[in-house]
Amino acid sequence: MNTQTHRGRPFLIAIGIFYLANLLGTLHSSSLFGMMYSGVDLQVGAPVFTLLQDAWAAVGLQLGAIGLVALWGARQPSRFMAVVPVVIVTEALDGIWDFYSIMWSHEAMWFGLLTLAIHVVWIVWGLQVWRVSSRP
Repeated sequence: MNTQTHRGRPFLIAIGIFYLANLLGTLHSSSLFGMMYSGVDLQVGAPVFTLLQDAWAAVGLQLGAIGLVALWGARQPSRFMAVVPVVIVTEALDGIWDFYSIMWSHEAMWFGLLTLAIHVVWIVWGLQVWRVSSRP
């Protein structure tokens, strides 16, 4: 097993499972929103809450799609290394979103800091995999 496969397969499997779990976590469930925005009146049942749920469901579907491709790619990691920079950029942008949410959208501090730490882990791991896969 070459180094690219050795490093790439675990990353693709892990991010695939993680992103599919995110998909499940973003489906219409107000309990997650209650944790994320604990100090905010979410107006559960109001049209604005439905809009919030729908927006998060769209994010979850996008993450789920990347997760499925990552899991499929884990079978032949050397052919699917392009998924790695997609994950890195996705995690960087989601980290910016979490920072924004903590500062201006009343996201619970503990929840935002936890997700920021998770983004950093994925970015660092992704950069390591990408560096190894870019070697001739």
